Amino acid sequence: MDEVQAGTGCRECGRVPADQWLSNVGPLCDQCLDVRIAALTGMPRLPVAPGPVEVVGEDGSRHVLRYRLWRAPTGISVRLVEERRDTDDGFEFAVLGDHDADVDQLAARVRAEAEAEIGRCYLEPDPHGAGWKVANREAAGRLVADLEGGPMRVVVDGRTLSWDELGEALSSFEGWRFHLIIDDPLTDTRSDAGKAAFSEQHRPG
Repeated sequence: MDEVQAGTGCRECGRVPADQWLSNVGPLCDQCLDVRIAALTGMPRLPVAPGPVEVVGEDGSRHVLRYRLWRAPTGISVRLVEERRDTDDGFEFAVLGDHDADVDQLAARVRAEAEAEIGRCYLEPDPHGAGWKVANREAAGRLVADLEGGPMRVVVDGRTLSWDELGEALSSFEGWRFHLIIDDPLTDTRSDAGKAAFSEQHRPG
């Protein structure tokens, strides 16, 4: 996701990142999107996002992440998105809360997730050549699109890898079994009532 480097600028205030659209109006920054959503729904405006945070990885690498928050139909989304480094997509974390959730608590929750995930390394340099190898029989990350139209790529430890590069990282486990689990990109912290209310609104007539 090219969120932090969306450089066009918000059509209303000029801020970046500006990659939001509402009813074919955009690009908008998060704050201007929120102004429009509040006017349409009558919901209160969200607070200004906290400032960037820096998290140090297990390997000593430093990662600067920026908060992004907006009100989705399902609730309040709070994200931490790393300022991209060269060609890597970096880290991204997100939580979803009720429409009346405490945004500070959501921000603290997503920061705790970022610190826990960045604080461990799934990959380590391959001692027998260039590239990486899986360190401890486990790897996790996220899927991202290939901007040149090729197969999806993967982001592990904030590094963007092709499937060939991931295969090389797994080469020492030839013959082993594996489990592939696809998980939701958002940690859902909504109450049961909030989930039920959304489901009821979208129940087929």
